[in-house]
Amino acid sequence: MFDEFDIIDFVFGYVKQADTGLPIYKDKSPKGEKGNHIVINHLQFVELDFLDKLPININIFYRQHEKNGMTDRSVKEVKRRIANSIKTITHTNGQYRKVKIEFSQRIPDFKEGFDCTNIRIVLTTDKN
Repeated sequence: MFDEFDIIDFVFGYVKQADTGLPIYKDKSPKGEKGNHIVINHLQFVELDFLDKLPININIFYRQHEKNGMTDRSVKEVKRRIANSIKTITHTNGQYRKVKIEFSQRIPDFKEGFDCTNIRIVLTTDKN
């Protein structure tokens, strides 16, 4: 049987495969994280009769420029790499079968000193 933890692990592998050079964390980043980083977490695991669906956030945190607080626009390349890697998800052992990028949005000042680019995906899997 799989659950939301397995799915986070699964998505983690695809984000890692994007080779962004940034540290990737599951659930949340450690206290005091000062550098650019990625956090993968889930919203609500929905168990249906034959399918399981899980909305997943892939949050890319980028430091604001210290002198003027402006957004570091180099985040665009990281976002593109992750989105391209996520789009390659098809299945694993016949179980994970569909991924959809629901939306992507910039969330300014999400965390002190950081801007965040959020990629929301929904992963649909077959029931065990």
